[in-house]
Amino acid sequence: MALRPFTPEWADAFRAVVSADAAYRAAAAKWTWPLALVLRPAPEYGYPDALAMELALDRGNCHAASIVAANDVTAELVLSAPYAVWKSVVRGELDPIVGVTRGAIAVQGPLTMLMMHAKAAMALLACAQAVPSTFPDDA
Repeated sequence: MALRPFTPEWADAFRAVVSADAAYRAAAAKWTWPLALVLRPAPEYGYPDALAMELALDRGNCHAASIVAANDVTAELVLSAPYAVWKSVVRGELDPIVGVTRGAIAVQGPLTMLMMHAKAAMALLACAQAVPSTFPDDA
């Protein structure tokens, strides 16, 4: 069953995929920071307020994935983008590192941390792509 991104059910499925993924575990063995992915408001798609999926990541494990209001994010590293950008990332059409360097994805926090762990970010993207997803504007 396909899930709508940035919902509690999608976050749970994402956490399960990350937790079971050996490639992510290997690539993120030195990653020890929580991360938040912020979806900017998109009322036309049923996201009236900015919200975030906050991930408790530590050495290749995802201990929790929760959906919170964007203002409630506690992670030091925050990636923020509009709906269309996250849709492209989840579908594998946009490399998140390219999105950051082109300004499509805004970064709050230490950008060097993200760049030093680009392989972990790519493995995390692969996990997002493995979650069966359906977007509100899909036909």
